[in-house]
Amino acid sequence: MISPVCAPEGFLKSWRGTTLFEVTALLLGISLPVSNVLMNICFALALLCLILQRDTQTVFIVIKQPMVWLPLLMFALLALSLLIHPHAYGLEMAGKYKKLLYVFPLALFFRHQPLLVRRFVVGFLLANAVILILSLGAGLLHIPLGHIDPLNPTVFKRHITQNFFMALSALIWLSLAFAHPGVKRCGYGLLVLTASYDVLFLVLGRTGYVALIVGLGICGVLSLKSWQRLAVVTAGVLAICLLVTVPNRAYQRIALGVNEIHNCLANVDNDGYASCETSMGQRTWFALTSLKLIKQAPLFGNGAGSFWYGNPETGYGIHNPHNQYLLETVQSGAVGLALFLGWMLCCYRTAWRYSPPIRNLLIALLSGYMTCHLFNSFLLDSAEGHLFVIIAAILASESCKPDVLSGINS
Repeated sequence: MISPVCAPEGFLKSWRGTTLFEVTALLLGISLPVSNVLMNICFALALLCLILQRDTQTVFIVIKQPMVWLPLLMFALLALSLLIHPHAYGLEMAGKYKKLLYVFPLALFFRHQPLLVRRFVVGFLLANAVILILSLGAGLLHIPLGHIDPLNPTVFKRHITQNFFMALSALIWLSLAFAHPGVKRCGYGLLVLTASYDVLFLVLGRTGYVALIVGLGICGVLSLKSWQRLAVVTAGVLAICLLVTVPNRAYQRIALGVNEIHNCLANVDNDGYASCETSMGQRTWFALTSLKLIKQAPLFGNGAGSFWYGNPETGYGIHNPHNQYLLETVQSGAVGLALFLGWMLCCYRTAWRYSPPIRNLLIALLSGYMTCHLFNSFLLDSAEGHLFVIIAAILASESCKPDVLSGINS
């Protein structure tokens, strides 16, 4: 029996620990679309929470999860390549991959309470809602808001990051709209519409288009009945027809990207640098360069920092092919690519175990990432890479604690 003297003290200690966990999770969600400095502080707070928790038994349970040790192997393979294939940019490249080490402690952190996932999602959506309001105010209503450019109304992050996060937020808001009746459904539906408008017509960046369209398509395929899918497909065809026939920024950006790829391929043997000095033109040249490097070391790769594209005329150089699959294969070969794809497969397999509403949302989010990996190396990018690491950590914690995500739609 607990003594009256010890009970309040123990309760106070537990309450403080729980509050610190919840505040950390909330701030972590807010930090991703807002500030890298705040994000790093939140990671330090998460480690502090684990130190205060001192749950050693959980450590051995979580480390056995493939979603935890596969990214550790990916990082180890890349770090080992620094000894075998030293490159000038190798150490910096390996440093950008150190976020893979965070899956393990974050899985321990989110395993503490399922409520932490809800706090994280609330923080992420809250930050994106504020960004959406500011972006619409500057881009649609032309309200002067400091440094925000009305022609490309980004708030805290670059346009690719903001558009991608806004697309993911739209998918989560759509899931919440289906989960709530009445006024809440209308409110979440309005957020979906305005976020989609911001992604497609205000902020530049084709990555957001891809994430939004793929995510909505996956949600439609998994969530709806046959006749509803037919209705959605019909509506999608009509939307595409409107997109093509009515002048708008989204269609102009897509058409521009197609033309850039065509011009680069048509002149790659003649004046490739001049013809490929565009967004999609450079990505085409990156792919061609990557394929040459893959042929040199197909099994274990060329090592960290081995990819390089440069224009001797302008002095421009880059170590990122803007394609996660190509980057993994160039640096770590077929073995590294297999580890990466195995990690993705484990995420899908765990997501599929949830109840349909959560399952469909997670599959849509993962598919958005997988598709956008074709155009960006998101594991290199700070915000996008850390968000995926957090998603993987949440999924890994679910393997130990069922229904950890059930709070999202409550």
